Amino acid sequence: MNKYLNKKFVIIDAMSLAYKAYYAFISRPLKNSKGEPTSAVFGFTNQLLKIIEDTKPDYIAVAFDSKEKTFRHERYENYKSSRQEMPEDMVPQIARIKQIIEAFNIPIYILPGYEADDLIGTALKKAEKLGFDCYAITPDKDYIQLITNKIKIIKPGKSTDEIEMINEEKVLSEFGFEPIQMIDYLALVGDSSDDIPGVAGIGPKTALPLIQKFKTVENIYKNINQIEKQSIINKLIENKENAFLSKELATIKIDSPFDINFDDAKFTNPDLNKLLKLMSELDFKALVSKVKKIFSENDEIIETKKEEIEIPVQEEVKQLDKTKVKYKLILNENDAKELAKKLSQSNIFVFDTETDGLDVFNIKLAGCSFALKAGEAYFVATNPHEESNSLFATDLSDRLPVEKFIKIFAPIFKNETIKKVCQNGKYDIAVLRTHGIEVENFFFDTMLASYVLDPDQKHGMDDLATKYLDYKTIPLIDLIGSKKTPEKIFEVDPVILSDYSCEDADITFRLYEIFKQKLIEEKVDKVAYDIEFPLVKVLEDMERTGIRIDVQSLKSFSNDLQILLDNYSNEIFKYAGETFNINSTQQLQTILFEKLKLPVTKEKKTGYSTDAKSLENLKGVHPIIDIIMDYRQVSKLKSTYADSLPELINPKTGRIHTTYNQSLVSTGRLSSNNPNLQNIPIRTELGKEIRKAFVAKDKNHVILSADYSQIELRIMASICGDETLMKAFYNNEDIHRRTAALVFNVKPDEVTPDMRRKAKEVNFGILYGLGPFGLKSRLGISQSHAQEIINNYFNSFKNVKKFMEDSIEAAKKKGYAETLYGRRRFLKNINSNNRTIRQFEERVAINMPIQGTAADMIKLAMIKIFETMKKEKMKSKMVLQVHDELVFDVHKSELNEIQPMIKEKMENALPLNVPVLTEIGIGDNWLDAH
Repeated sequence: MNKYLNKKFVIIDAMSLAYKAYYAFISRPLKNSKGEPTSAVFGFTNQLLKIIEDTKPDYIAVAFDSKEKTFRHERYENYKSSRQEMPEDMVPQIARIKQIIEAFNIPIYILPGYEADDLIGTALKKAEKLGFDCYAITPDKDYIQLITNKIKIIKPGKSTDEIEMINEEKVLSEFGFEPIQMIDYLALVGDSSDDIPGVAGIGPKTALPLIQKFKTVENIYKNINQIEKQSIINKLIENKENAFLSKELATIKIDSPFDINFDDAKFTNPDLNKLLKLMSELDFKALVSKVKKIFSENDEIIETKKEEIEIPVQEEVKQLDKTKVKYKLILNENDAKELAKKLSQSNIFVFDTETDGLDVFNIKLAGCSFALKAGEAYFVATNPHEESNSLFATDLSDRLPVEKFIKIFAPIFKNETIKKVCQNGKYDIAVLRTHGIEVENFFFDTMLASYVLDPDQKHGMDDLATKYLDYKTIPLIDLIGSKKTPEKIFEVDPVILSDYSCEDADITFRLYEIFKQKLIEEKVDKVAYDIEFPLVKVLEDMERTGIRIDVQSLKSFSNDLQILLDNYSNEIFKYAGETFNINSTQQLQTILFEKLKLPVTKEKKTGYSTDAKSLENLKGVHPIIDIIMDYRQVSKLKSTYADSLPELINPKTGRIHTTYNQSLVSTGRLSSNNPNLQNIPIRTELGKEIRKAFVAKDKNHVILSADYSQIELRIMASICGDETLMKAFYNNEDIHRRTAALVFNVKPDEVTPDMRRKAKEVNFGILYGLGPFGLKSRLGISQSHAQEIINNYFNSFKNVKKFMEDSIEAAKKKGYAETLYGRRRFLKNINSNNRTIRQFEERVAINMPIQGTAADMIKLAMIKIFETMKKEKMKSKMVLQVHDELVFDVHKSELNEIQPMIKEKMENALPLNVPVLTEIGIGDNWLDAH
């Protein structure tokens, strides 16, 4: 008889649960009475008890990652390379978690050179063969590949009461393919969390039909000619090795070399004496009652432990209770008019739109919710087009036609006397604008208020509701089944959709009431009301306007780059004496270090490094190095820009519409994606060709570039008050030549180009806390020479050194660095005992006041320029923002008027103690203008 048949085997991915627990308490970390951090231990223990209580396992185990590098790192040196180090205060908590697990008498699986994924995969497959019903506890989607009729995944939610069971049927309905095909799916789309590259340019929308049709990556390549789009074929061919490498990296091993004795995993009662002693040390009195409830037969032992100390424990997270709120669904014209009247008499209201997607140029409105006070909200359900009901599975004829919604509510949104509030208002404003509704007096954005209060916290509504209101919002996935099917919103029962949207408006109103006070209390209200909130409409207009791309120019450039790549490849093969895959780290290692016997500059567990820095150190040693570096640069230009930019053109507008993220970068800088404008290369001649493809709207327009000149150095001079530095800017001197003259003790006219280059590196390096080692690497000089240059710099600009020291000291006392305008960035580890972590935050303390002030300055300029252009009803448009530069599509008739206006607004956006200079250029394309 099989003693394991149909018994429950549960295995836990320890680190994922530990991290989840740690970040759940990030806003109010737990410590015991001795000051020991306990957030991760408390959350993990709480979750473990919940797992035991809910699953009632017969057998249970826990798996940890090992500290050693794995076989995946050996295959791909960038594997998990972007992952941040474990937070310092979490490190000792892992040992405590292991003590807790041992007290529960649960075995720990760990194997050097293997990840927990592989141990769990191996254990599950062995357990399945023995007849177990298997459950893996993890939030990681990689595990989906293991699911069968006997293996299921339990995904922990945001609170200990929320878990999601994932089985074969759920995978098929949510992802559209079988569980095992998750491997092939990840091989195509990659996995940013693990730095698995995937196929460049292939996203979920492209990957899904390929997987559904061809099943596996191998079969895709076998039948590649059956793919209709040539652009997809090209991407697959160019990235073939990455596809197969990614599949290998994404595959969880199910044959890891470790022995499993399932009898050791048989779940019995914990060692209560040991467990209670640990709970006493950790001050986990609140968890004793849970232990008592689950292991009630040991009440006597538990009752004898009275010495635990009380700690603050989160209250039970609240959820929607319709008896405590007043939510109303509106379907007809009369009720809509009554609501509009109520809104028109208000001073302020929250609104939130519901749509069938994210592309604002091709979007349908499913409804809009409004809140005038906490606990009360209204949802107007709309029918996007009366004549298009046949397009939807659900009859929408009982909902308010969108044309009538526009007629009734457009005047309310346009009313400048009523303040409007949103969570991520840029999107809602864009949705309404697409429907011909202009939103005036946009007053407050809770997402941006969260960003101003603490740029490093999470700003999504779900996270904010949990953190500030102890409230769990209704997940959208509960309504539509998957984030990948937003169009299903029209199939949702209007009552359910109303609850969901009313809750969003209601929670936003509650957050608004909290944040408006917090902004004042923390003295960051000026940043919010003067900069971030007014910038929303500026960015929405820029995104909507977009910019024209010269497609033919890019295609021609792409062809030129391919010829260059072919030539470089042939040269590389000639020096190597054989053909090989230049993009393969392993093959390149073999050629450089085994065949050509080049000196090793950096060794990793995965082999000898061939990253950019290592190759840079080998320059001049062998001619193959320079060619490989050129090859890599050209390859990136081709795939990332020349080939990708044309695919981003919106077919409706014929233009590229980048998306600006206002709440991502901690310094206050804007970021952008699709395309990422901040990373477009400009230093090389080939890189400049990319800017050349950004062109004016038509023959009646030109591109105007307005760029702050050396703004960060000017800000530093203004803050530190160094007389020598300030004098150079007042005299409009070449600051790098002036610096070189002082540092190298020569007259300005004796400064050589090499001296100026070195001085420039010092000037900008100082802003980022660059030390002698960093300067040595940048300039290719000895460390002693680098130290000498830095010493001379500080002797010449004495106040700069003081500014740096004062910035670090102030940040250590206050716990944050701030800009001239008052924007803050919190530095939680600036007093850390860990030297590496502490020095990083010290560099941030120096740089944040400078880079953050530059960000504030250009944002203020954008707002003032936009308001002036709107007031003057100009035909010209602001279209791009990149670092310290603004780009405009200017109507030629307005050139004489707009140039001095832009220059004046930029130079006076945020007055400094030194002159601010803006350089303006004009051309038919961005390159010529710049």
